[in-house]
Amino acid sequence: MWHAPAYLHAENASPADTNLEMVMALLEGIQEGVAHVSTDGVILYCNARFTYLFGASPDVVQEGQTKLTYLLPPESWPELNEALELAARETVEGSLRLEDPEQQEKTRAVRLTLSPVHWPKATTIKVTAAEMTELMLKNQELLEKEESLHALSARIMQLQEEERRRIARDLHDITGQELAVVVMQLMQVAKQQRIDAEAEKGITDAASLVKKIEDEIRTLSYVLHPPLLDELGLGAALNWYVEGFTKRSGIEVKVDVPDSVPRMTHEKEMALFRVVQEALTNVLRHSGSHTAQIRVSSQDGTVALIVQDEGKGIGRKRFTKAGAQEQGVGIAGMRERLQQFGGALEVRQLRHGTEVSARVPVGEAEPIESPLTEAELLKAARALGYKGGASQPAQGAKSGAGQAPWAAAEPLATAEGKRRVLVVDDHEVTRQGVRTLLKDERDVEVCGEAKDAVEAVIKSRELDPDLIIMDLTMPGGGGFSAANRIRKSGSRAKILFFSTHASSQLEKMSRMAGFDGYVHKANGARDLLLAVRAVLSGRKFFDAEVRKAAKAAPA
Repeated sequence: MWHAPAYLHAENASPADTNLEMVMALLEGIQEGVAHVSTDGVILYCNARFTYLFGASPDVVQEGQTKLTYLLPPESWPELNEALELAARETVEGSLRLEDPEQQEKTRAVRLTLSPVHWPKATTIKVTAAEMTELMLKNQELLEKEESLHALSARIMQLQEEERRRIARDLHDITGQELAVVVMQLMQVAKQQRIDAEAEKGITDAASLVKKIEDEIRTLSYVLHPPLLDELGLGAALNWYVEGFTKRSGIEVKVDVPDSVPRMTHEKEMALFRVVQEALTNVLRHSGSHTAQIRVSSQDGTVALIVQDEGKGIGRKRFTKAGAQEQGVGIAGMRERLQQFGGALEVRQLRHGTEVSARVPVGEAEPIESPLTEAELLKAARALGYKGGASQPAQGAKSGAGQAPWAAAEPLATAEGKRRVLVVDDHEVTRQGVRTLLKDERDVEVCGEAKDAVEAVIKSRELDPDLIIMDLTMPGGGGFSAANRIRKSGSRAKILFFSTHASSQLEKMSRMAGFDGYVHKANGARDLLLAVRAVLSGRKFFDAEVRKAAKAAPA
C-alpha cells in the first residue's frame, strides 16, 4: 500500500512531487485495482481497491516485501507464477474466482491483466484487476435460464412425440383395422350370387373407396409415428419411409444402414428418423435434386447419419441462427433435439448439393424383452383359465409334438375333416373379420382366437391348429417372438402373418425365417383366402411375390 512521503507535504515541494501526489490520489479513487509488481511477484505498489478485490485489508501489504501470492489461494499459485513469467514478455489476461470479503456472495470474479514495463535496467509488471462478479452472476443466471429453456423445449418435444404416437396408434389400431374389416366384409357381400351386377359394382366401388381411405389413414399414422422404428429399429423404419417418399416425390433415395449399427434408445432413434424426414422434405422443396443418399454408420460409440443430395442446395441461411425464424422448427428443432442427447447436427454446402450430418452417442440401448420361461408361460395359462398338469390333450386337439401340458377350461370343438385355423390378433374386429371371411369355407374352420403373443403360444399348444394367422404388432412380445416360440415348441402349424405393415423388409424377414406367408391387411379381402389355401397346400404366399407375378403375367 502506498503512503505519501513526508516531503510531499512540505511547503517547498516541487511541481513534480505535487503531480505525483495527485496521480497517487487518483489511483486510490478509481474502481479498478492497480498494482506494480516485480517479475517474481513482489508488490511494489497497489491501491486500496486492489487489496479489497482479493479480500484483504490494505494494511497487510508491505510494499517491496509482500508477494502477490499472499493475496491468492494456494491452488492458484502455479497459474499465477506461469502468468508472471509470461507477462515479463507480453500482456496476459485471465480471471479468478475468490471468496467475497463481505460475504454478500459465495464467490466473486476478478479479471486480471498483466503487462510488462521495460525500464533501462529492469522489467516490472503492471497489474490491473477489475470486478467481474456481477457479469459472472448475470452469465450464470443466463446459463440457468438457457438450461431451463432447453429442458422446457425437450419436454415439449417429448410431449409432442407422445401425442403423435398416441394419435398414430389410434389411427392404426382402431380406424385402420376397422376400415380393413369393412373392406373385407364389402367384398364378401359382393361375391354373393343373389345380388345383381349393378349392386355388385356399387359395393365393389364402395370397397375400393374405403380401401383408399384406409391407405391414406395408415400412411398418415406411419408418418406421425413409424411403428417399425419401435419393433425393428432405425434401418427398417428408414427403408419403409424412403419407399413411400420415393413413390410420392419421384426422388430416388438410396439407403445404406449396415446390420452392425447398434440399437439405441427409442428417443435417439426417433431423433435421427426426424432428421431424415426434415432433410428429405427440404430436398423436395428446395434442392431440385432427383436423387439423394442416406448413410448410417457407427464407430467409437457414436452413430452417424448423413443425408446428401445433388441439387442446387437449400441455402446455408436456413441452417443458421439468422435463418431460424425463416425455417421454423425444422432443422433448428432437430439440432435442439440432438443436443439433448449429447449429439450434434451439421449442414455443409457441397459443390453440387447439400449434406446434412447428425451424430448421437449410442449410450445404453433399450432393454431387450426376454422370452417367457415355461413356468411363466404356465402361470399365464392358468390366469387365462387353463388347468395345469393335464396328461390328455384338450378336446378337439390332435396329439403330437405340439400337445399342451394343460387343458382348456372350455375347449373348442371343430368339425371332422376341416383344417383348423387359429386367429391371433389384439383387435377383436380383425378376428371377427377373419372369421367372417372363412365361415363359408367347407374345409377350413376357425378353431380358436388369441389376443396377444402369450395367449398365441398357449392356444397353439392347446388346440394344435393346422394354420395360425398371426398379427405382427401385439402386446406380449409381438408376432415374430410368438411365432418363433411356437415353432421351437415343435408345433406343426403353418404360420401366415396378417399385418397392417406394408413392408417389403418384413416380408423378406418372414421368408428368410422360414415362415409361410405374409398378407397386408389392406389386401385381406383379395388375398387372405388365397393365402390360406396356398399355405395349407404347402406353398408360400407373400404379397411382394404376388405383385411381381401379376406384373409379369401377360395381359
